[in-house]
Amino acid sequence: MKLAPAEHQAVMWEVRLREGDVGAAVLNEFDHWRTAAAANEQAWNALQQRLLRIGGARARDAAAVVHALRTPAVERRRALRAAFGMLALGCGTWALREGVHGLGLDADWQSAVGQRGESALADGTPLAYDADTRIYLGGSATSPVLDLQQGQLLVKSRGQRGGVLSVATEHGTVVTGGAIFNVGRLLERSVVAVSAGSALLRPKGGPAVLVSAGETFHFGRSGAHAAELSFNAVSAWTRGVCVADRMPLAELLDIFSRYRKGLLRVSGPAAKLEISGVFRLEDIERALLQVADILPVRIQRYGRYLTVLSAV
Repeated sequence: MKLAPAEHQAVMWEVRLREGDVGAAVLNEFDHWRTAAAANEQAWNALQQRLLRIGGARARDAAAVVHALRTPAVERRRALRAAFGMLALGCGTWALREGVHGLGLDADWQSAVGQRGESALADGTPLAYDADTRIYLGGSATSPVLDLQQGQLLVKSRGQRGGVLSVATEHGTVVTGGAIFNVGRLLERSVVAVSAGSALLRPKGGPAVLVSAGETFHFGRSGAHAAELSFNAVSAWTRGVCVADRMPLAELLDIFSRYRKGLLRVSGPAAKLEISGVFRLEDIERALLQVADILPVRIQRYGRYLTVLSAV
């Protein structure tokens, strides 16, 4: 099925608004396109409605597409545009699924937006994972490796394992012979907090660090850095709460996006504003108003699907 011009442009705007920082110039250009013709507004609203209604197996495919679109690789973005257009129009499911499989975007455990999950490893080790989380399983039965592509993961590993258990993110790897720990994948860093036992943290940059019970570290290409947050604060998502301590606003909104359908973006210098507070994840709209009360930002809504926070 060939897309009408306005429908094609709406899909292209959906792709563009998912890429990196959304500056004022891009927002102005988008707003000009959206209001230039009634057909554009209708196509944009229709696309939003289709995306909001996606469910079941197609929600899984859609989530994989969203994950890919968040990756700033030009080749991957080009490969998914056509498939995304078919998804948006409600057709071509087989072609979309084949494209997603071809790009290796399926996960062993994954959760939908707004829905946390629980599972276990083959040896019975319990896992709990945050909303909109993607985890790939590798390694062996005795020494599993959990590749956390996005979201957060809480592991309650038994002591005296036959091997080690590892959780890897883009920013490093956490290895333990038995511990209760939380690993979270953030925008430009990751976080690990240990409640019981200990774990060896190997960041992509800097030396390895032993994380003991009661300790929390952020880690990434600049190494590992101790954080003042407690394990209960880092794992507060299991209770439907986000605890922020001098967190960049862009990072907080990325967490909010796990619990809210649609695009939630931050524009320009507002992305680096730091915020502290406790936010209920079950009510993101109220959480956004709370952010606007704390920081000098304004909330701009473009229909039901796109919300942008920018500096006042």
